[in-house]
Amino acid sequence: MVRLGLGGPVGFSFATAGFCSAVLVARVWEYVSLESYLRCGLSCPIRSSDVFQLHHFYYGLAMLLVAISFLAVTKRQRVRWDAALIFGMGAGLCVDEAGLLLLGIPYNDLLSILLLAGFSVAMLGGTANAAFRDGIREFKILDRADILTVLSILLGMAGVLYLDRPLITIVEIAGGASWAFAVVLITLFGKKHFLRVSAGPG
Repeated sequence: MVRLGLGGPVGFSFATAGFCSAVLVARVWEYVSLESYLRCGLSCPIRSSDVFQLHHFYYGLAMLLVAISFLAVTKRQRVRWDAALIFGMGAGLCVDEAGLLLLGIPYNDLLSILLLAGFSVAMLGGTANAAFRDGIREFKILDRADILTVLSILLGMAGVLYLDRPLITIVEIAGGASWAFAVVLITLFGKKHFLRVSAGPG
């Protein structure tokens, strides 16, 4: 049964996966960025502290707006699931930097970590609640194309680590590999998934 919100247990699970993946990528990006700038010395580009610097909070906000727009107008189950994934990714990016930009606390402050933990628990709780409420039968609708397409999107997001400069070599390799695997998976399985999303009844 399709419900309002994130589209039932599958939608909540997709949103949770997107949220956790986005937070992980953002935290790794921040750590790698700091480490790389400590290593490069005078050759580093200038890191702006200007408020209009494109923090990942803003990218997350854009993703949230897109996802909410789809969730507000469509009742189709698979569209809601994909929108829920984007919603989770956007929420992860926003919440990760909310403490820094909105509360003015350091990025790794305990309150910032607690904010992340609170949202993570809420997402997991929502997934568990939806599964108990609606059952797990709709998970049987998912097939390999659906799951691997979602994985390709998450790997594509992880690949942005490749863009940070100057970059630690192992992270550059990991980011490039993430993009390579994402391209392979989306090429092999994405067409079937998105055709089903655009043409299927659910």
